[in-house]
Amino acid sequence: MYKRIEHAEELPGEWDELCEKNIYMSRSFMAFMERVNPCRQSYHLFYKGDRLYSCFMMFERWFNLFIFTKKKINVPMKFIYLPLSVSHPSIIWDEDKSEVEETLHKMRGIKIIINVDKEELKGFAKGHYLPICILENRWKSWDEYIFSMRAPYRRRINQALEKGKAIEYVTLKDNREFTDEMYSLYEQVFDHSEYSLEKLTADFFRNDIAKTILLNIGGKTEAFIQLIEDRKNDMLIFEFCGYDYAIAHDYDIYYNMLAKITGYAIENGFRYVQFGQTAYDAKMKFGARMFYNYYLLSHSNKFINRLIQKHNEFLQYKVEDYSFRVFKDGE
Repeated sequence: MYKRIEHAEELPGEWDELCEKNIYMSRSFMAFMERVNPCRQSYHLFYKGDRLYSCFMMFERWFNLFIFTKKKINVPMKFIYLPLSVSHPSIIWDEDKSEVEETLHKMRGIKIIINVDKEELKGFAKGHYLPICILENRWKSWDEYIFSMRAPYRRRINQALEKGKAIEYVTLKDNREFTDEMYSLYEQVFDHSEYSLEKLTADFFRNDIAKTILLNIGGKTEAFIQLIEDRKNDMLIFEFCGYDYAIAHDYDIYYNMLAKITGYAIENGFRYVQFGQTAYDAKMKFGARMFYNYYLLSHSNKFINRLIQKHNEFLQYKVEDYSFRVFKDGE
């Protein structure tokens, strides 16, 4: 049985049970996103008898179908994707995908499912999306981590720490203290992004699930990091950041951010650090590994869908080949 719900506050309790390992798909977070980033969200539930076995969140927006190319063609699209540019999916799959597949095929226009791993659906083209960088923590201390690295990578981090020695790290006690000036730092990063998918509002950063760490220099906030402590998956998530590009080079801000995140994960015993997507060169030099990530794309018009299938290679992200041997043991 299929059921569509228009507002997160109307979702049943079993939604949270099914989505318990995806921190972004809880009913409370979905309701929060409706308030801070309304984009015609809807919720789709699939039952076998009384048991909820699959679900997804969808939103609708005009978007550039050729975002990974130099072309720009905005079209209305239905996204099965979290509207905040993170690497988590907004769908919970079951081995039996037939009802989900049938429901999606009945929807008119373009449908795209983002942040897919091994899943496939009939009639959907599958292509590379932005890969995900994850560091597996094998260390008990920062010193152990640093000394496990080969000399060039250790030297690069130490050089960054030296340039950033004036940085004072301050954790916001309450994200409601997140100011418009801090938000302007996020806007700088967004405006410089090569792939700008979803611009968030200032109110998003005033959420109650993230930890916000400020980078202060001379008493002024010049950058910030927002992290998610996902204990159910033993993972620290680098969610968003902002910084002043005018001083970023002088203090090696981005490298110092990555060092702070890595050190925080080690200090707090997280097994994994999810560094997210983009800036692969820097993240992999901290020892992170790249994991392929995919989208599924389909159109209700059979002729257009055949064109998508035929020319899908021109729509997908071109994954670069990075090869770094960061650690002495070859890992």
